[in-house]
Amino acid sequence: MSEFQVHAALTTPFRDDGWVDLAALRAHVHLLMDDGLDGIVPAGTTGEGPLLEEAEAGAVIATAVEAAAGRIEVIAHVGRASTPATVRLARAASSSGADALLAVTPYYFAHDADALLAHYRALLASVEPTPVLAYTFPARSGNELPAEVLDTLAGEGLAGLKDSTGSPEQHAEYLEVARRHAGLRVFVGAERLALQSLRGGGAGAISALANARADVLLRLREEDSEEALAAVRSARDELPGIPQLKQAVGRRLAELGASYPVAPRAPLAA
Repeated sequence: MSEFQVHAALTTPFRDDGWVDLAALRAHVHLLMDDGLDGIVPAGTTGEGPLLEEAEAGAVIATAVEAAAGRIEVIAHVGRASTPATVRLARAASSSGADALLAVTPYYFAHDADALLAHYRALLASVEPTPVLAYTFPARSGNELPAEVLDTLAGEGLAGLKDSTGSPEQHAEYLEVARRHAGLRVFVGAERLALQSLRGGGAGAISALANARADVLLRLREEDSEEALAAVRSARDELPGIPQLKQAVGRRLAELGASYPVAPRAPLAA
């Protein structure tokens, strides 16, 4: 396994009746394993996680773990707006056999550093020894994760971070925290910053694009070049959102004789 890992922020297929298409999900996981990815992250932003009911998110995570069968890492996203809901889903994901857990900062309401510390401390205590990673995506959650909070939590057992701020400066701060804490894994979520992260000692990319174009991210990992990064950016421009990513996954699986429904869940479907 490469030092700079590539994980897919897994999309979620839905049947016509609205329930998650677990057979299509399995087929997609198998395809990603064949692509050579290091891991998958089910039920996150790209997986329309905030639109999943708790039982649905649990089923997506359990199915992803089953399909991966220990061949690749499964980092299950369990973040919810409240601490109790996050803890419930985290415990279910841990019981399902997820290798690690990822939790976005609590969203909608504004939270200060003390509230964020309390939230992640409660999560860490509830699922020990399963590794927990924080996830910062302030454009969606409304809450940033300050580097100082990451530094404190890293000293208390937090295993890592997914950074989707899209800020080169913020990512550099997180990588600096990782240099002070052996084993702290900082993943980049914004593909355009993947080369910066690779060169700065990041743990890898948790990428939406990897659902359909793992090849360009694996090329970046191998070549460590501006040309490879340009290919990543070009592919992302062609597949800018969840609908386009799901359509691309559907086309790839159709070539293999597998069905993959591509409609997002409402209101994204509108």
